[in-house]
Amino acid sequence: MRPATTDTTRIMKSLIALFIATMAIVSTSYAQCEHCSAAGESSAKDSDSSHHLTSYFEIQKALANDDFKAAKKVAATFNKESESCSLAGHDCCATIRESTAAIAKAIDIKSARASFKNFSDALIAKLESEGAASDPVYKMHCPMAFGNTGGTWLQDNEDLRNPYYGSMMLKCGMQQAVISKK
Repeated sequence: MRPATTDTTRIMKSLIALFIATMAIVSTSYAQCEHCSAAGESSAKDSDSSHHLTSYFEIQKALANDDFKAAKKVAATFNKESESCSLAGHDCCATIRESTAAIAKAIDIKSARASFKNFSDALIAKLESEGAASDPVYKMHCPMAFGNTGGTWLQDNEDLRNPYYGSMMLKCGMQQAVISKK
């Protein structure tokens, strides 16, 4: 039988490695969106942002309502329609498309929610750089999501509805910011 300290050390090393890997993924998601604000004309960006937000909000609401099928359907449609993204070739567009493709192909709601986090991170970075296309967008955060590493998302209103937990913890989180048109 192993001493308890050996097992504890092994567990701690695993948790540290998991934390480092998670932080690397999150950092990459934010870094991938550096080109969004420099690409395209203002009206093209507004059009893309509006299109991204409309679909994004539909997916966010579906996940908050635990409607896995609706989230997959909207993500698949968005992904197909975004093939002509005016930011094609930039990492932020690729991250958004990869995330929606992953949601569309998800085998369960848990994996769809993880992919939605990547979509959220990319779109938040894009909007924080460019501003919202028209109406204000509400940036929400749940510190408990994803093993207490937290998850941030956007909403079209102030009525917090957590897409990472759905009905299990629908109101878990807080408003962090309001993103307006620049």
